Amino acid sequence: MQNLSSFDLYQHILLTDFLRYFIAAGTAYLVFWVIFKKQWAHRIIQQKPLQAKRMWSEFGYSMSTVVIFTIIGFGIVSLKRAGFTLIYNDLAEYGWAWFFVSIALMLLLHDAYFYWTHRLLHHPKIFRYVHLVHHRSTNPSPWAAYSFHPIEAVVEAGIFALIVFTIPAHGLALLTFLLYMIARNVLGHLGIEFLPKNFIKNRWVNWQTTTTHHDLHHKHFNGNYGLYFTWWDRWCGTEQAGYQQAFEEVTSRSKGPVKPTAQPVKPVLKTIAALFPALIFSQFLLAQTPVGTWKTIDDGDGKARSTVQIEAAGQGLMGKVASIFPRDCEPPDPVCDRCSGERSGKPIKGMNILWSFKKSGNEWVDGSILDPANGKTYRCKMWLEDGGNTLKVRGYWGIFWRTQTWKRVG
Repeated sequence: MQNLSSFDLYQHILLTDFLRYFIAAGTAYLVFWVIFKKQWAHRIIQQKPLQAKRMWSEFGYSMSTVVIFTIIGFGIVSLKRAGFTLIYNDLAEYGWAWFFVSIALMLLLHDAYFYWTHRLLHHPKIFRYVHLVHHRSTNPSPWAAYSFHPIEAVVEAGIFALIVFTIPAHGLALLTFLLYMIARNVLGHLGIEFLPKNFIKNRWVNWQTTTTHHDLHHKHFNGNYGLYFTWWDRWCGTEQAGYQQAFEEVTSRSKGPVKPTAQPVKPVLKTIAALFPALIFSQFLLAQTPVGTWKTIDDGDGKARSTVQIEAAGQGLMGKVASIFPRDCEPPDPVCDRCSGERSGKPIKGMNILWSFKKSGNEWVDGSILDPANGKTYRCKMWLEDGGNTLKVRGYWGIFWRTQTWKRVG
């Protein structure tokens, strides 16, 4: 790469990082979820199928991450050319012993860096704007390995800069580190536990994370923050209490068909048959309009924050806060102290926060939404998903937007 022009160098790094991601994620997906899916079906951790729409989203965000990693990689190589990094070309300069030691140091440094930046990204004031993109994959696939918000992608790439300025490393050692990193990242999001049953009971290897370890983090949104090793989670008390039991449950499953539940099959079928027409009809009605009561979910901790009652208003929709679920440190009846005009200092409960929505196809558009937390009003649109049981509420600030997920109550 020393003789490449800047443009050719950028293209080379872009292609290399894309192939590093695509080959690793594609191979894992093809092997475990396509070719040998039947053989591994009993080891699917959450026993749920992967969703095509979610995987396309993961791939899309991964492409933006590839571009960001390429830009940062281009900068590092340029600095290396100018002699500002600790990357060296001659293996004899430090010897083979240091070659392997440097790889180990890179892994240890990256694991510590990842753990603490990962916890930072889970801070409530950061999570909803940045890390939530990655956590939308509650049942992740291998394609989620690079599925980051652009800001998180920059944070993730920070380890490269940290390494090249602190650890003398040969180019081949860096390549080995990068290949190991993407392999572990993909396997962490595999969704299938491929390790043997006794892995976490073997003291020689149980300090390494498993697919179940990270899958539980995606499912529950907390704990199990480590990347390669379980040390930091154990030292800081953030390893999920049910991790070992979950691993043993998954790895103890037989390859045979799923055993029936204790409830007899025929009564269950009769009950479903009796309720089916009513359920279909009710779901059909619900899917037509957002009118009803909705539970708002905090992006940070995944807990309910309030309920909002949406009603028809002429040809449009409006919504008001029906109830509030305050945290321990919050007043039971909060007021909108950041609102202006007639809403200033008024109770949030009972306040209109949605108005002027008009139906356009499958969406309700041209509306406004008030955020009582900051007293600001944003352009907004809404649409239904999940058969009318999920409401997507998207507020706009200029060219930027944020989408919340609300769940129907009752």
